[in-house]
Amino acid sequence: MNAEDLKKLFLEMLDVDGKRGRKWFFPQNVDSQYKIFGSITLKELLVLVIPAFIVSIIIGAIPPYSSWVFWIIKSLFIVAIIIIPVVFVNYRPVKHRNNIRAKDHLKELLEYRKKKKTYFVRPKNKIID
Repeated sequence: MNAEDLKKLFLEMLDVDGKRGRKWFFPQNVDSQYKIFGSITLKELLVLVIPAFIVSIIIGAIPPYSSWVFWIIKSLFIVAIIIIPVVFVNYRPVKHRNNIRAKDHLKELLEYRKKKKTYFVRPKNKIID
């Protein structure tokens, strides 16, 4: 520590600014949810991802097994069923704001569409040219 750092430390301890207590800083990207795997919470994993895997296993178990065309069709359905919930959970619609999830953003957009809107109309000119 040099002299400037010590001076700042002592001024902070003496409370020169007149503010009492510690200064707290909360960044915009604070998220209160605990992430289990990547950016997936336990609730999202249980509600969206695991049922998608179960449905894909059920689709894979549907016979006939000998037709390769049917396997291609089944595999396309399985990939779509797995990718859609995973993308929905991991997608962040607002850049640089990782705490805004696609579910919350979609909910906000739908509520905004339902909300009554106020329109301001410009008055007509009453002066005749």
